[in-house]
Amino acid sequence: MTRPEPQAQALTEAIREAGGLAWPLPMLGINALAETQAMRDCLLMLDQFDHVIVTSRPAARLGVELIERYWPQLPVHCQWFAIGSSTAAELDQFDIRAQYSETGVDSEALLTLEAFSNVQDKKVLILKGVGGREVLEGQLSRSGASVHTMDVYQRSCPTYERNAVVKKLESHSINVILCGSGETLTNLGYYLPMSYRADYRLLVPSERVARQAHSQGFQQVTNTCGASNEMMLPALEAIPT
Repeated sequence: MTRPEPQAQALTEAIREAGGLAWPLPMLGINALAETQAMRDCLLMLDQFDHVIVTSRPAARLGVELIERYWPQLPVHCQWFAIGSSTAAELDQFDIRAQYSETGVDSEALLTLEAFSNVQDKKVLILKGVGGREVLEGQLSRSGASVHTMDVYQRSCPTYERNAVVKKLESHSINVILCGSGETLTNLGYYLPMSYRADYRLLVPSERVARQAHSQGFQQVTNTCGASNEMMLPALEAIPT
């Protein structure tokens, strides 16, 4: 289980409850960014945005925690959107009902929603991590929207002993690796030698990440069409033993 905490432990426990054996070894670190004056200025104008797009579960949790410092009650006219059902579920814990695409978990899928068919002169806020979602910002801007982004966290590659992944795989006779994003896969590749990659079934959330996995030497790749527990668990159960 390579997803960041606390999601890694939650899915690990779900797998164990379903009768499997699982061990977490996060391949992505999530570090909250300190609040800046630019962030405060953006938060104070929240009521001026038509759409708020949340790109990930960490963006949901950290972004809403920031917003709640200034908005005990959210502006009523803002429409909220999430990339993927798991991000929408995270927002739901804050009583925020967000729309999301049921056909994919990427920026392109989100933009197929009816709300984005005409964004001319709309003001859009994107809550995200540093360095992500350029496609989303660019396409909305080209469609005539006024787009603001607010980075609320920085991703990092966790530091382990160089052979930590191999030791974990071999000591527990692991045969499947769950990988929730392209960046997680990149970090996994740093620790897992090429000679090992053909031996393990790899579960990934999208066709894009599946192509990345094949290019990195993984041969047994399953696209679960989503990174949520609801998508990963059935795909895991369907793998022949």
